[in-house]
Amino acid sequence: MFYKKKLICTSIAMAMAGTVLPVAAQSPGMIEEVTVTGIRGSLQRAMDIKRDSKGVVDAISAEDIGKFPDTNLAESLQRITGVSIDRSNNEGSKVTVRGFGPEFNLVTLNNRQMPTTELTRSTRSFDFANLASEGVSGIEVYKTSGATRQSGGIGSTINIKTARPLDNPGFKASLGAKALMDSTNEKGDDITPEISGIVSNTFADDTFGVGLFLSSQKRDSRSSKGEVASWRENIDSIVNSNLAPGASVVDNRSAEALAHGNTWYPRNYELQIEDISRTRTNGQLVFQYAPTDAITTTLDYTYSKFENESERLNTGIWFAPDADGLITQAEIDSNGTYAFVEETCCDYSANKAFNESENENNSIGLNVDWQATDNLNLNFDFHDSDAISQGVGRGDSVFLILAAPNIVTKSADFRTGTDLPLRNIVWDTNFVGVENGLPTAASQDSLFGEARGNKTESDITQFQFAGTWENDVDSGITSIEFGMAHTDYTFRTRSFYSGQIAAGWYGGNQDVYDNSIFTRESLNDILDEFSGGGGDLDPDFYYDWDFEKGIAAFEEEFNGGQRLQAPFGGTPQSDHEINEKTFATYIQFNAEGDFNDLPVTLSGGIRYEDTDISASSLQRDTVALVWQGPTEWGTNLASDSSFSDEKGDYAVWLPNIDFSVEFSEDLVGRVSYSQSISRPTLDDMRATTSVTSAPKPGERTADTGNPDLKPFTSDNFDLSLEWYFDESSYVSVGYFRKLVDNFIVKQTVDQTIGDLRDPQSGPRAMQAQMDIDNGSGNNLHDQININLGNATGTPIVQDSADPLANFRVTTPSNLETATLYGFEVAAQYMFGESGFGVQANATIVKGDIDPDVSQTGFQFVLPGLSDSANLVAFYDKDGLQARIAYNWRDEFLRGTENNQPQFTEEYGQVDLNVSYETPWVEGLTVIFEGINVFDDSQRVYNRFDNQLRTATQFGARYNIGVRYTY
Repeated sequence: MFYKKKLICTSIAMAMAGTVLPVAAQSPGMIEEVTVTGIRGSLQRAMDIKRDSKGVVDAISAEDIGKFPDTNLAESLQRITGVSIDRSNNEGSKVTVRGFGPEFNLVTLNNRQMPTTELTRSTRSFDFANLASEGVSGIEVYKTSGATRQSGGIGSTINIKTARPLDNPGFKASLGAKALMDSTNEKGDDITPEISGIVSNTFADDTFGVGLFLSSQKRDSRSSKGEVASWRENIDSIVNSNLAPGASVVDNRSAEALAHGNTWYPRNYELQIEDISRTRTNGQLVFQYAPTDAITTTLDYTYSKFENESERLNTGIWFAPDADGLITQAEIDSNGTYAFVEETCCDYSANKAFNESENENNSIGLNVDWQATDNLNLNFDFHDSDAISQGVGRGDSVFLILAAPNIVTKSADFRTGTDLPLRNIVWDTNFVGVENGLPTAASQDSLFGEARGNKTESDITQFQFAGTWENDVDSGITSIEFGMAHTDYTFRTRSFYSGQIAAGWYGGNQDVYDNSIFTRESLNDILDEFSGGGGDLDPDFYYDWDFEKGIAAFEEEFNGGQRLQAPFGGTPQSDHEINEKTFATYIQFNAEGDFNDLPVTLSGGIRYEDTDISASSLQRDTVALVWQGPTEWGTNLASDSSFSDEKGDYAVWLPNIDFSVEFSEDLVGRVSYSQSISRPTLDDMRATTSVTSAPKPGERTADTGNPDLKPFTSDNFDLSLEWYFDESSYVSVGYFRKLVDNFIVKQTVDQTIGDLRDPQSGPRAMQAQMDIDNGSGNNLHDQININLGNATGTPIVQDSADPLANFRVTTPSNLETATLYGFEVAAQYMFGESGFGVQANATIVKGDIDPDVSQTGFQFVLPGLSDSANLVAFYDKDGLQARIAYNWRDEFLRGTENNQPQFTEEYGQVDLNVSYETPWVEGLTVIFEGINVFDDSQRVYNRFDNQLRTATQFGARYNIGVRYTY
C-alpha cells in the first residue's frame, strides 16, 4: 500500500537522510562514497565530479555524514558559480541560475521530480527553506542539458542526493544538537532547539540495510520592513481635480519626462513588523535488499512538515488622491515621481494580522537496480509524492484594522536621498483620548476585519526506466544509455474568503476595545540599518495590541459572536486545477578516442517528450450585460458555479551533444550544445475567463487563461576550459549563450465572448434614438425604458436581438524571444599541507531584455538577471575546520507588479562556520555557525531608486552545537 506523501517533506527528509535513496540509472560499478571528512575532502569530491562529468556540472559534497557546508541548502548553492538566491525571512529559499529564476530551474531528489506548492498559487519553483541539510550527501548542478536528464530546467537541473545504507556498510550514526539564536527575535524564545539524527546499519553479510533520519528545528524571529504598497500611474487629472483650497503641485519634470508624460503617486508609506515562529520536522526511512550481487532494491518513505505562525502589524499612512479636496501639497521630481505628498484626513493605521499555515509532504518510492549481464544495467524507479500548503486555524491571513483616525495632515517626503522617506503627521488635538498632542490607547477605533485561507495541493506519480549498455572497447562507442518515463503531475489551488466584515468604519467605537489591550511601542530600533529609519522616523511610536483580545471584542460587537476565520468548509472563492501527463523516451551514445594524439570524449543523444494538459476552474459565468443607468453598467452571473474544461498538448524533441578534449593531463576543454525546455507558468494555464464587472462601452475587458501554452524553449551553447593544476586545486573559465523562444506575454485582442450582447446598440436602442431625434428630450437609457413601458432607471438587460459585444480580451501567449549570454570564472586553491585554502568565483550575465523604466503598460522582461561573486577562505587541519564566506549579488530586476518593474539593490553577506573535533571524546565535534554576521539588509524599489517598494531589515543568526559521529 502506498502512503500519501508530501513535497517538501520528500525533499526535506530525503535530503536530510544521510543514508537513503538510490540514484536512478547509475552505471554499474559506480559506488558513491558517502563518508567524506572535512572541507578539503568535500572540495576534492566536488572537483572530481566537475572534472569527470559530461557537459558543465558543478557540485557540493557533504563534509562528513550529517554535516553539509551550510545549514541552508540554498545558501550553499549560492557559492556555486552562476547561482544566486532569493531570501525569505533572511533565509535562502529559491535559486536563480545564469539569470533564470526559480520557475526555470528543475529540482530533483535522487533524480526524482518532486511536487512543489505555495499558499496562494500553483508554482513550479522549489523552496529550499523547507529542506534541512544534515541528511544531504551532495548536490549536483547541471548547467547543460542531456537526453538522460528530465526536462524542465532552462537555467539548470539541480539534483539533491542522499545516501544509501548498502553504499556505506556497517553501523553508522550521526547525532546533532544545536541552539539557534536569531538576533532579530523580540517576542519568541531567544534560544530555540535543532535536533537531528542519522542512523544506518547493514545485516546478513551486508545484503540488507536500514537507514533512518529524523530532524526537528524551531526558529523564532522578527521581520521589519518599510513599504510603499504601490505607485499609482498617471493620475495627474485626479490629483489636480482634488486639490484642497490654496494647494498646488510643483512640477520639476525634465524635458525627457515631460515627453513620455508618465507620473507615479505613492499609495501609502507604512512599517511592517512581523513576529514569526516556524517549526520544521523531517523524517526518512529506507530499506535496502540485495539478494544477489546483481540486484539491489530500495524502498523509501519520506515525510516533512513545515509549520509557520506569525503575527504582523502594519502601521503607517495611506493616501487618497481621488478623494475630494484632500491634497494640500505635492511635488513631482525630474523623473515624474510625486516625491513629496501631503494630504489631510484620516488614520494612523494599525492593521494587525495573524497568519497560520503549514506545508506537509510525503513520498514513497521503490527503486530496483539490476545488472542483467556484464554489459547491461537496467534500473526501474517509481515514486508517488504529494505536497500540500494550507492555512490552518483561523486562516493564513486574518486581520483587523484598529487605528487612531485623528490626522489633520500627513506627508511622505522621498526627496531627501535617504533609503526611507521622511514622514510627518499633524494630529487633531481635540480628538478622543489625545494627550500632550498625541493619540493614546483611548483614541483607537476600528474599520473592518476579514479572514482568508488558501489551500494548494500538488501530486506526482512517476515511473522511470533506464538502461546502460557498456561496450568492451577502449575507443569508439563505449556505452549507450536509453530509457523512458511517465509523469502524472496535478496541481490544485483553492482560496476561501470571509468577505469584508464592517467594524464600525471609524464611527466612534473606541469603547468597544479596552485600553489595556494597547501598548505604545518605540520605533527607534526599527529599520535603523537604513537611512531615514530608526530615530529618524516621525512619529517615533506605534500602538501594538493584543490580537486575540482585540478580535474577541470585534467578534462580539460586529460579527454576531461568531469566530473570525476563513470559511474552509464552504464554497471556495476560486478553485483551479491543472493536470499534466508527460511521456518521455531517450537514447544517448557515449564515445571515447584520440584526435591528434589528444584524448577526446563525445556524448550525443536525443530526448522526446509528449505532454497532454487538462485544466479546470470553478467559476460563475457572466451570462448577460446589464445597462444599469445612463453611465453605469453591470453583469448578470449564472446562478450556479461550474467547472470549465480546457485542453492543451505539445511534443518536443531535445537533442544534445557534449565534446571534451584533454589538451594535457590537467587541462580539459569542453564544448556543448543542447535544447532544453521549461514548462509554462501554471497561473497562466488556468482555464478561466474573467469578464469585468463594469462593462462600460470603451472599457469592456476580459482575461483568460491558456492551457494550450507551449513550453519555453532554449538553444544552449557552452564553452569551458578547466585547469586542474594540483590536488584539490583548479581554475576554470566558461562562456554560455542561450537563445530562448516562446516566452509568455499578455496579448490583447478584440473579440466577442459567448452570447454577451450590447443592449445599447440593438433594435431597442435604435428605436429610442429615433424618438430622441424626433424631440423627446430624453436620454437614451430613459427613452428605452419609456418605450418598453418600464419606470425610468430600470436596468436594461441584453436580449437576443442585440448585437454581440466586443471585448478587449487579454490572454497569455507564446510570443517573445530573448538572448542571454555570460562568462563564469572559478578558482580553488589549497596552500599545500598548511590547511589553508581559498575559493573564488564570479559570473557576468547579459541579455537583450532590459526594462524601460519610463514605459507604462506591459513590457517583456526576465527577472533575476544579475552578476554575482563569491569569496571563501578556509582552514582544515588537525580537527579544526573554519570557513568565512562572502557572497555578493549585483542589483537585479526582481519582477513586475501591475506592470511596474521592481529592482532589488545589490546585496552582500558574510557567513562563518567553525567546528572542532574534540580530542577528549572520539567522534564528538563542537560547532559554531554565524549567518549574515554584519546584519546586511535588502532594499527594493520601483522604476527609480526613490520609488521605495520595500526595505527589509535582516539580522544575524547563530548556531552553537555538538555532533557525535560513530
